Amino acid sequence: MADLFRDNVLGFIPQLDWLSVGFDVQRPGDPIDGLFGDEKTDNLVAYWQSIANEYNLPVMAQFHGFDVEAQKTFRVPVDTHNIEKGLIKVKLNQSERLRELMRSGVQGEKAIYDYVMDDGLRLADQVVTRTKVAKNELMATGKVTIKENDLDLTVDYGVPADNLNRELDFGAGAAYSIPDQLQMLVDETTAKGINLTGMLLPRAILTKLRQNAAIQKAVNGVNMVGQLVRNSDLRAYMNEEYGIANIITNDLTYNVPGAMNASTKIPTLTAQRYFPANKVSFFATNNAGRVGAGLWGDPPEVDAARAFDGGVSASGASPYVYISQWGEKDPAVLWTKASALFMPVLYNPNGLYVASVIETPKSA
Repeated sequence: MADLFRDNVLGFIPQLDWLSVGFDVQRPGDPIDGLFGDEKTDNLVAYWQSIANEYNLPVMAQFHGFDVEAQKTFRVPVDTHNIEKGLIKVKLNQSERLRELMRSGVQGEKAIYDYVMDDGLRLADQVVTRTKVAKNELMATGKVTIKENDLDLTVDYGVPADNLNRELDFGAGAAYSIPDQLQMLVDETTAKGINLTGMLLPRAILTKLRQNAAIQKAVNGVNMVGQLVRNSDLRAYMNEEYGIANIITNDLTYNVPGAMNASTKIPTLTAQRYFPANKVSFFATNNAGRVGAGLWGDPPEVDAARAFDGGVSASGASPYVYISQWGEKDPAVLWTKASALFMPVLYNPNGLYVASVIETPKSA
């Protein structure tokens, strides 16, 4: 046991062993990761300020005569919001878990060790899942809401309200065709200095675009109305006509725990979409193709581990997700916890437009 577990305590993983957990928060195939990079910083507020300054539209200086005092400029106002309240954490009663394993016939230190490490990985994955939910909520609403565990706050990124109240009307009674609606949006944003380059939407709405008669006519000609537009042809059309080259679909889901099931003694799970089924988000990106960044900081557990090194086992490096373990004596319980300080940021709040998909019926 001494070789695998710290202080000869069953399930208490040595500090160095947790170094492999929490350093990779990108998920292969997750479309939101292409829009938000993940960056670690020691000061979320200061980093947010530098981002806000960097990505504002440039302010023009003026010509001056040689003997004229220079015009005084101003600093761009920065709202730091509530980003340091973005603490995500989840813990597991490891002692209960170990008793369940041993009652199930799991024997041997190596097998126990592997199960505990897997528990740590699952806890870290739950933390990462919450960050993906936040990124998608930002793209769908222009805000991030935190209403859980006695917290009730909204991080407002300053996206203009008019940007978030758009509609994309597929109904027979729509005032304008879908191509016209798209063109009006592009004309409006271009006049404001915003270059929309992409959109995020469910696959079902992408299919509605391919099924739209006006788009079918524009892409394939009047004689091909009723024929589904090929996916590649639609993407080429959106790029050539509107400059929207990056079309991203997201239909991924995650589980939310609910009330405890009386018979199984485990929480019921409800599947939720990361991105809403009835929204389309149009966005402008920076030169790297990003709309923002996921900022990660050190949670309070980092300082706690330094202060109480004798009782806490945790990664000594600086991962995105921090895994820690500690023991309690009365009652005797060993806990494993995953925690992170996280908040997504938006480079240009004016460059996000969100439309609700509607279908206005044709008037009688």
